[in-house]
Amino acid sequence: SRERVGGRGKRFGRGRGKKMDPELSLSSSDLSTDSSLSPACSLEKLSMTEELLPPQHRVTGLFPGLATTGRPCKLETNHFTINLKIPNGMIYMYDVTVEPPWKRPYRKSDKKLYHDAIKMWKKECPAILDEQNCWVFDGYKQLFSTRKHSVDEFKKTTFMVWSREDEREVEIVVKDVQRVADIKVTQDIMEWAAKGRSGAIPQDAIQALDIVLKQAVNSDLSWESIGRSYFPTPGHTLDLGFGKEAWCGIFSSIRPAGWKDHGVLITLNVDTAHKPATKQMHLLVGEGGGYLQQVLGGGKRGGTVDLARGLNEEQRRNFSKDIEGLKVRYELPTKEGVRKRQYRVVEVRRKAAKEEMINVEGKNVSVAKYFQMQYGAELKYPNLPCLWVGSRDRSTFIPMEFCMMTSQPMPRRKKLPDDAIATMIRQTAVKPLDRQKKILEGLDKNNARYKNDPYANEFGISVSGTMTKLTGRILDPPSIEYKDNGKDKNIVTINKSNPGKWFQDRNTYLNGSEVGNWSVLDMSQLSEAQYKEVVQGFVAVGKDNGIKFSGLDKVWRVSASMRDMDEALATIEDSLVRIGHHFESSGKKLDFVLIIFPFKAGGLYDKIKHLGDMKLNITTQCCLRNNLYKGGNLNKQVIANVCMKINSKLGGINHVLSKGCRPKLLKRPVMIMGADVSHPAPECRGTKPSIAAVVASVEPKAVNYEVQVRIQDMGLESNEEVIKDMKNITRNLLLKFYEKNNGRKPEKIVMFRDGCSEGQFLTVLASELVAIR
Repeated sequence: SRERVGGRGKRFGRGRGKKMDPELSLSSSDLSTDSSLSPACSLEKLSMTEELLPPQHRVTGLFPGLATTGRPCKLETNHFTINLKIPNGMIYMYDVTVEPPWKRPYRKSDKKLYHDAIKMWKKECPAILDEQNCWVFDGYKQLFSTRKHSVDEFKKTTFMVWSREDEREVEIVVKDVQRVADIKVTQDIMEWAAKGRSGAIPQDAIQALDIVLKQAVNSDLSWESIGRSYFPTPGHTLDLGFGKEAWCGIFSSIRPAGWKDHGVLITLNVDTAHKPATKQMHLLVGEGGGYLQQVLGGGKRGGTVDLARGLNEEQRRNFSKDIEGLKVRYELPTKEGVRKRQYRVVEVRRKAAKEEMINVEGKNVSVAKYFQMQYGAELKYPNLPCLWVGSRDRSTFIPMEFCMMTSQPMPRRKKLPDDAIATMIRQTAVKPLDRQKKILEGLDKNNARYKNDPYANEFGISVSGTMTKLTGRILDPPSIEYKDNGKDKNIVTINKSNPGKWFQDRNTYLNGSEVGNWSVLDMSQLSEAQYKEVVQGFVAVGKDNGIKFSGLDKVWRVSASMRDMDEALATIEDSLVRIGHHFESSGKKLDFVLIIFPFKAGGLYDKIKHLGDMKLNITTQCCLRNNLYKGGNLNKQVIANVCMKINSKLGGINHVLSKGCRPKLLKRPVMIMGADVSHPAPECRGTKPSIAAVVASVEPKAVNYEVQVRIQDMGLESNEEVIKDMKNITRNLLLKFYEKNNGRKPEKIVMFRDGCSEGQFLTVLASELVAIR
């Protein structure tokens, strides 16, 4: 419950959709399917007939399973119990306008400056001089406080604040401070827990508490705050190669638990966090040959860069893609001293510094000549291109030899090289006890697990110093059923002490595919002998596992190259079209194409999948040459793993749960559905659509699925998570089930819904459950 305060404060929190009535929730009772109603209208009419509640088992606390199932074990979870003693149980929300000297829209990089401005404003504002720790700020628009003030107590204030990004003082105005809401934090959380954790989560209370616990690190220069994670500076880093590193820090988020019987209403969820970043190093010289050499010389395809000769077009293009949008520090030694500036890179120019012409007092001179005339600096590497920096409206070109890469987090839109991603995954995967140790060490650095946090103390928030202890149960692993050949036992029992894997032994797939017409697209330059060995390997391993591959005489080989990635991206469609036409012209149906890469290539892989699945209707299977030939010999275990994927893609069934292990639910006709919505990156919002995908099982064992995909518009301000066409999607999937089961309909539908945040859950449930019904 949040009391609205009169006045201009119409905005409650950023990025939040329209608030629903917190009393509205849904049950499994029949709902209207009138397609002319909007979700909100449907709910309004429905609420007149009965109170809508979530599934009843959640209300009564009866979760599936019994206390006797499996084996008991003691657990520690990375949730730390929070106790609240907020003064009067109330936090006051205020709107504030922080006005910098520029007119451009707010950027995330402005957050530090805004925090510094509010820190100074608290010291300058007479009304709150004695309340320094009673006020916290979200970094953009909202203040939260334990103290109640009227709008008349806050005057427009102007002062100078040091901008760390611009390395200069800038004039900041703080104005329009106005109380917009009174958040009854304690009451909201207690009421939510009393309802059995049903209904709307008290988002405003959770947001306010989150901001309180982040205030200390946000205003501390020794921490770098990114989203819900924070990283000590300097702190521990992992070397990823390619001039990149991973910062090691801590993620934290307040979670509502609602275990009122155990006195746990809310917890602080803490985990390790890792953020890819650029290393601080000179572009051309220093460790590993400088940033340029590490970017272009890293990985399996890397080579040395001859700085004296300059960059070829492929090197220039790759380096430009890497450095665009990143900040570099420009330092030019002159007779008067060292000129220092920080710029954001627009691109790497195509021409060398000695050929890049600029206009100086009506005359065209090269950049190299200009630096010699103006600053007396003769370039060591005149054949290297310049960096275009600053605004696109201005032609500011600077030689690389005067630039240093600054340590900075990688923008989300920038993808790490595949080898760097593999290194990061390998180095950040740690055992549970090591992870626990890192979490506790991170909390110790943050004000001794919040014990010395002045803001948390002022707001009456205390965080437990130990992880929450729980009793868990280890469920027995199921047994797996393969094809009954009459000779060997076709049920595989999984070892209880090592349940993460099992061996197929001599069993064959439950339903193996027949591959009569297939092609090999060789992009790794296999020798003739290796090519034959690979094909024969698939035939032999496939036979052992239950897939019937045709032999060498029925396979068509096509060769291509990946030396030039741009050329490979440009020609891959022609190669796949040629393969399709080859079989079509012979009156044969192409079953699948095996594509062999010499190294990982994420962009090419994505294009192949798009072409195969969306455009050409060709089944593709990619694999790496190094994996096929581990240790120099053909690895039949890798081929067996690939065969599992091929069989599934061609409609076969590898294995199922044995009859004794299948849930009771599957003994009657049931359709299992799964849904998710994929959204484009934030910078593409409004230009690229969201893609919704829904799958549904169509047979009793729930291993074969039909799919429906929809492209839908997304909101300009926030992601649209509701699947718009759910009614027709469900209808089409039900028809598929009906066809595959000889006119039998499912008695129940089970929906697994992914990608839905707690703030959107009730909205999605309201709309999609009505549509499904």
